[in-house]
Amino acid sequence: MERQHTIVYAGEGSSHSWTWLADLLESRGILNVRFLDSQGFSENLSTGVAHAIISGGDGFRIADSLGKHGLAHLKGYIHQGGMFIGICAGAYLPLPSSIEPFNQFNLSSTRIENITREDLPESTSPRVGMKYGSCAIVHPVRGEVELETEDKVLRAPLYGGPVFREPDMDDVLIRYHGFTEGTELQLEKTRTESMMLGKPAAIKSLHGKGTLLLFGPHLEHPRYPEANDAFIKFPRRPFIVTREEQTEKGTHGIDDENLAKAIADLKVAILGLENRSFMVGNKLWDGSRFLELTNAIERRAWTLGGYTAESVSSGLQQTRNMLVEAKAETIAYADQGPGKLVEAARICVDNHFKVLREKR
Repeated sequence: MERQHTIVYAGEGSSHSWTWLADLLESRGILNVRFLDSQGFSENLSTGVAHAIISGGDGFRIADSLGKHGLAHLKGYIHQGGMFIGICAGAYLPLPSSIEPFNQFNLSSTRIENITREDLPESTSPRVGMKYGSCAIVHPVRGEVELETEDKVLRAPLYGGPVFREPDMDDVLIRYHGFTEGTELQLEKTRTESMMLGKPAAIKSLHGKGTLLLFGPHLEHPRYPEANDAFIKFPRRPFIVTREEQTEKGTHGIDDENLAKAIADLKVAILGLENRSFMVGNKLWDGSRFLELTNAIERRAWTLGGYTAESVSSGLQQTRNMLVEAKAETIAYADQGPGKLVEAARICVDNHFKVLREKR
């Protein structure tokens, strides 16, 4: 079966970073893309998929949502010649682990450097570190870093992605090269430099006939065009451009009044969060995550109609209600609201790509 299209995981446990992939792929005219929940992601692996991508979020929830069947299906897809691209949380997923549920998906032999046996203080933010069995995964920096590829030095942001140890079998694609004025050090400087500089930031691993590309930093982030170019070029199986001309942005109104109101109401609620955050599984969500997902919907809402618009509006309204009703705490525990927003964005973006494919 000829492998033609790309699937992106946007199900339970995913954060907002998959919308950066949507922005990048759409801007390059790559429209043969589906944005899928866990069930759809697993089911579509047998339909001629060229690239299966899992980006950032809560790795435990992503693995739990895919389940044994989904992880086995993904493993089989790769073994038979598929290409898996893991970014941030998605890059941790296939690394060696004895911890449930990751022990069901040990495909790469490379281990991570950003792990410690030291006990983390109870007050440690999940952005700095989190418990991982008898150890802890730590995130030495946050934000922009310098990266060294085979032929250049470029910049891209790191938001909790892995720092790899030197591999015995896998190939190094990118190394952490340095810090910039946009780098936020989260550990002591000397320890951070020792843990990161010169260490692998992206690796290529082989499994059966297939390939895994695992990225710590987000090369797909929209503010880093040079990193975007590198990301598009890394897969040996190229992305297929299905529409040469770019879609105009910001020129389309939203016909559905209920949807327009739901977007506006949610944005007001997000602005009201100020410095408050929400614990969603093992991840800390602040207003910027909610806003990026909402903006991803707003930019593409002009292609929605009928039941799809109603479904997206419902998700936005439920998220807004969660934010309004949440306790006034600096860090509160979220209910299903963030997941409702991710699902609303997934439905909207997946529909948008479908509409653009049909218009080509």
